[in-house]
Amino acid sequence: MSGDRFNYYLKLILNSSLEEYSAVSEQIENDLSITEGEAEELERLIQKYMGVYKRFNIKVINASTGKEEAPPQTIIDNFGNNANFVGTEKMYGVEWKVYTPKANFQNFNVKRWYYNEDISSTLNEVLIDIVPGRYRNYFDVPPWVLGTVYAPETVYVPLTDLINTAISKGIIPDWEYLVAKGIPREFVNVLRATNLGSKMG
Repeated sequence: MSGDRFNYYLKLILNSSLEEYSAVSEQIENDLSITEGEAEELERLIQKYMGVYKRFNIKVINASTGKEEAPPQTIIDNFGNNANFVGTEKMYGVEWKVYTPKANFQNFNVKRWYYNEDISSTLNEVLIDIVPGRYRNYFDVPPWVLGTVYAPETVYVPLTDLINTAISKGIIPDWEYLVAKGIPREFVNVLRATNLGSKMG
């Protein structure tokens, strides 16, 4: 059954190293027991994982030669093609890139995600000890992707809840700490006053 084969490939991708992805991709391409749609989904997952390696400028050591190589170059659009870019908005003194979920994520309760790379980088650093699964770059991933096959080791929790929990557990001292780390005060004040955390990243 194609479902069994699909799950087999999911596990294979999750457990493969960067240098093994091309072989896995070739295997998927030649496997007639899975549907075209399943093959495309698996290829998208491979591209997503390869893009993570690329993002952090990870070097690969060739097992045969022992020499350091750059990882394969891939084109990652809109978070592994899991989001639609709809434009930019200026709010709370910050310019945000705005995304909506692809059709296969439409049931998720967050319908618009506001992303700012600098703020996400700060949140990733400050809240690493409280995000589910201690998932690195949690705030660089659209919320509807968290907890799926693309990020199975974590789950989505609204930003405001994460900050409140971090404060209650003593991981950060208070809301002012976020301002001291460079997050605009206007944005921090809005987060404290309302439940916008589910939209922001």
